[in-house]
Amino acid sequence: MLNSLGPIQSEAYGEVTGDRLGQILLVDAYLKFGQAEAEARQIANQKLLDDLLTTLLSGDDLVNAAKAVAGTAPGRHFQVWMRNPDFESLLISSGTGGQVTDPGTGDWSAVYTQNGNQSKVDVFQQRNVLVSVQLADDGSARVTQQMNLTNATPADRPEGPPERIGYETSWLKAAYIMYVPDAATNFEPSYPQGFTIRSFKNHQQYGRGFANDGNGQKLVRMVGWTPPGGQTTVSVSYELPAGTFRDGDGPLRYMLQAEPQSLFINSTITVRATAPAGWAPVQNPGMQVTGQVAEISAVQDGPVHFSVDFRRT
Repeated sequence: MLNSLGPIQSEAYGEVTGDRLGQILLVDAYLKFGQAEAEARQIANQKLLDDLLTTLLSGDDLVNAAKAVAGTAPGRHFQVWMRNPDFESLLISSGTGGQVTDPGTGDWSAVYTQNGNQSKVDVFQQRNVLVSVQLADDGSARVTQQMNLTNATPADRPEGPPERIGYETSWLKAAYIMYVPDAATNFEPSYPQGFTIRSFKNHQQYGRGFANDGNGQKLVRMVGWTPPGGQTTVSVSYELPAGTFRDGDGPLRYMLQAEPQSLFINSTITVRATAPAGWAPVQNPGMQVTGQVAEISAVQDGPVHFSVDFRRT
């Protein structure tokens, strides 16, 4: 929206542009105003919002601004919920409803983190996801989805108070939420020593920490700490049945739909698919092929769709 309207002059932050807004609100504001000055920060941010609304409502770019906001929906930066089911269905069909739903075909990746210690270090989070797939001749597969997270707080940022809670800590306590496809079986999580599974209470339980998310999807929630500059790796493994990636005697094709999370630094996702004996990947642009293994990566600034074809050798 700010890129559409033009820069705003802020008494607290100077010139605020669309390109600088995230840095200003998520990083600079907390450096300028410490936890003891939270009220002053909130006042400065409210003044910035008031100035933005004044600029928006006094101009003739309301339609362009609305389009700019709606354009962030694919990356889940703009999501809306409506109590009225008719309005909600319109939002879902337009892609702004924020739903997390198995597409019903192929494989599916939906992984998320949720802050648990009120720290402000999510802005520094660096994440990559690796989906390793071993395909079988009958179109079944064994899949491991691995989420790697680095708490890349600046080296000169203080570690913060000993309780590791609040705006000024550089420690991250997070819940790592990982879904599995509806058709998945033999699913199991893996997480570091010291982590724990926090399942959702009063939800249907599937074993090994997996539960119904309330909308019919299976997920597991793993919780733990990551120190400043530290790394955490969590994963889920599962099997998909025969026929998922091959119909009878037809071609073999691995497909994956990957959902994004709205992060300050976009996650990257890599698919590494290994063919069964007697098959080899079909080379496509952007893909690396080594023997029976195909590898392809993408930035998760919106939903990502992967497709890897295999041929008989």
